[in-house]
Amino acid sequence: MSVHVAVAGWLLEPKPFSGANRRLTSLLREVPAALRANERVTVLHRPSFHPPKGFAPIEWRAVDIPRGPTWRRALAEQRTLRAVLRELGATVYDHGFLPTPRVGVPLCQTVHDVRDADGEGRWPPWLARAVLRRSLRRAARVITVSDWTAARLRALAPGCEPIVIPNGVYDREPGDPPAGIPDAGYVLHVGHLERRKNLGVLIRALALLETADRPELWLIGRDAGAWPRLRALAAELGVQQHVRYLGPKSDSVLPAYYHDARLVVVPSRYEGFGLPVLEAQIHGTRVAVANAGALPEVVGDGAVLPVDDPASWAAEMATPDSEPLAAIRTRAARAKQQDWPSAARRWLAALRELSSSPA
Repeated sequence: MSVHVAVAGWLLEPKPFSGANRRLTSLLREVPAALRANERVTVLHRPSFHPPKGFAPIEWRAVDIPRGPTWRRALAEQRTLRAVLRELGATVYDHGFLPTPRVGVPLCQTVHDVRDADGEGRWPPWLARAVLRRSLRRAARVITVSDWTAARLRALAPGCEPIVIPNGVYDREPGDPPAGIPDAGYVLHVGHLERRKNLGVLIRALALLETADRPELWLIGRDAGAWPRLRALAAELGVQQHVRYLGPKSDSVLPAYYHDARLVVVPSRYEGFGLPVLEAQIHGTRVAVANAGALPEVVGDGAVLPVDDPASWAAEMATPDSEPLAAIRTRAARAKQQDWPSAARRWLAALRELSSSPA
């Protein structure tokens, strides 16, 4: 039996900064090596997106689905996708957004997190939970990225039995060190600047450290509206000279920032996974995460700190950047066990099995 997987790629962009986009891009990069002779993959994308090179034999199909708002995108999907998939001859459809459309073929729904249903998003929780339950009933299969998110799905949508396929990581050479590393080093955060990321606790922690031993806090990612508030807080506490916002960085230069950081911090109140944890650990770098969401699961034996306790974060920042080589190697080896080729093979196997089931 031939298998033709269609994949929703509405939010793909040349520089995939979000975790969801980085996951999809990485899976697609590895899928060709796992395809059998009778299998095809077609990625559906917005007309403004230019498909990258180096993904053959993956095919690409432009479909006029708007980026948002959610209701407009969902309406366009409901009106358009059934006919597009029929024309393509797709046997299974992979969807990474909510709500879930009816498409006429078996649908695999990927859920990265349930932040809206848990009150950490833009939707009212009651509405988000209703949409989630209805969507998961429409899906023939549900995939998620962590055991923690799987547990939340089972609690919020009884009867849902998700498959957990964790994110992976690439072992890339770090390259040249970043410019301007201070004598006391820097603590690194990678991710969008938004309230959920809880970055204020890091600035308060900096203020608790002696000036002579205080590292800089480097923030990498898109500003989702939090930077003015964070900058004002740093000025109020007198640590503005120790906080640097570097904007987004490409995957080609990020390894150097991870490698040379004295500590990578993820103080988020809510994460369905937390890719920066693995990306730092594969370089042997220490990581400290908040005791929230899937972060303790992902960090393994790394530091797990109270969400809103600046003193705990300050103590971790002040820890000397000197560890036995064996500890660094053990941390990197653990991260390497979660690689993208393995994730892609498991993803494709789930879609392959689903392709032979009724819609």
